Amino acid sequence: MRRYVIALLLSLFTLSTSFAQETTENIKGAACLVSDDQGRVLVTHDILNNRISIPGGYVDSDNPADAAIRETLEETGIPVIAVGELTRMGNAILFDCQATSSIPVANTQYNKAAVAAWEAEHFGREVRAVYMMKPNQEMLDNARFPEQVKLFPTLLESATSSPIESLDDFSALASPFTVWNAGLNRGFQQAVLALPAPTATVLIKLLDNSSALGSGVLFFLLIPLAMATGGIKRAAEVLFVTIVATVIVTFGKLYFGVPRPFYVFPDLQLSGASGFAFPSGHTATAFAVWGLVYSWIKQSGRRATLAIWLVPATLVALSRVYLGVHYVTDVIAGAVVGVLVILLAQPLSQRMLSSRLWLTMGALCVPFALTQIQPLFLYCTAFSFAFAAVSYLSKYPPEQSSVPMRAKGFVVSFTGVALLAAALYVVSQVSRSSIEILLSNTLGMVILAIWLGWGTLKWGSKARSTKAESSKAECSKAGFSKAKSSKTR
Repeated sequence: MRRYVIALLLSLFTLSTSFAQETTENIKGAACLVSDDQGRVLVTHDILNNRISIPGGYVDSDNPADAAIRETLEETGIPVIAVGELTRMGNAILFDCQATSSIPVANTQYNKAAVAAWEAEHFGREVRAVYMMKPNQEMLDNARFPEQVKLFPTLLESATSSPIESLDDFSALASPFTVWNAGLNRGFQQAVLALPAPTATVLIKLLDNSSALGSGVLFFLLIPLAMATGGIKRAAEVLFVTIVATVIVTFGKLYFGVPRPFYVFPDLQLSGASGFAFPSGHTATAFAVWGLVYSWIKQSGRRATLAIWLVPATLVALSRVYLGVHYVTDVIAGAVVGVLVILLAQPLSQRMLSSRLWLTMGALCVPFALTQIQPLFLYCTAFSFAFAAVSYLSKYPPEQSSVPMRAKGFVVSFTGVALLAAALYVVSQVSRSSIEILLSNTLGMVILAIWLGWGTLKWGSKARSTKAESSKAECSKAGFSKAKSSKTR
């Protein structure tokens, strides 16, 4: 009898183990719900889809609880333990997680508490920012998984609260140099506010809006202008400067990992921004873009002053410091990067359509794409290799590569870029998968290279050829009519 009981118990244990293994194998995702006694939830602001979600991700070889703990640490820098399972949603598990130590937070003017997460492995790579915020309409409107947010009020009733360390700022967590640097931002803001009312009002509006002169969108607006005024060769110069500046700035931000001024002192924030601070991407973009415009005006033989380059670029640098999103050292470094990129592009201007140049660019980007968890490196790699292939296959005739495409080239290139950007935006808003968004953006870079390197040139050339042939036919017809009239006389 005893043997039968033991056999029965072993059978039940085997069945339960098999069932547990089967149910665990069906789980593809795991996430942590970390909360405090105020009903706030730990959330991350994602880079790829620009959405808010609780920390979590795919279950690899580990069990779901370990995966949720691992992802939370990588995304927020906060070590947690999984207290228990809260609920299951499809093939994902939401765990009740508790921080093993107090979470340092500082209140901001945006109805959410900032979390000092810049030491997290994925910060600035996959994660823009980390907050403690209450489940509200703002969270629901910007949620990556809205159905999860709708459950939070109910789940919080049984969730385990984590200890919180509320701070006025994070100066105690930053280096003395960072604190000193942030003091320059504060001094600049106070100096602007101390000016007489009319002057201060005008200057504040100017500084508020000047950052747009260094937006990365300028590169894409500059491409159609380059096509219209200098053909595919000038457009390739814009693309070259864009990729070089992007790689240098992005790697610099990840390598140095300098927190932005308003991360340390939230009261300094006058505008939104994310990721790391050094060097300033806006300032690098401004010095590169307006440096290109200055060089093009000089090449056209028109009078060009350095003010065309330096005034807008300097305004961008001052704006970033005033808004509390960059230190003075950040904008100085950004200016140096922008100028160096322009100086690098000048001697290579005659080789901008060389497939070897773009193949080399792609090869230089590969190590960054493989070792850094940042999608921009992958995009630069994909575009460089695709443009190298297009350049090799197209074999641009030297006499046509610098021919301006006029209004038609501007419209064709701008339309293609705008439609592609709109399509990628839709994918980022519709898809909930980071991998899908990453792949679609990478494919988008390949399509962009093909469109700019082949599509725009083909349609623009066809438009010009048709117009030229029509003009030639009209001239021939006019000459024939004149000869016939003379003969008749």
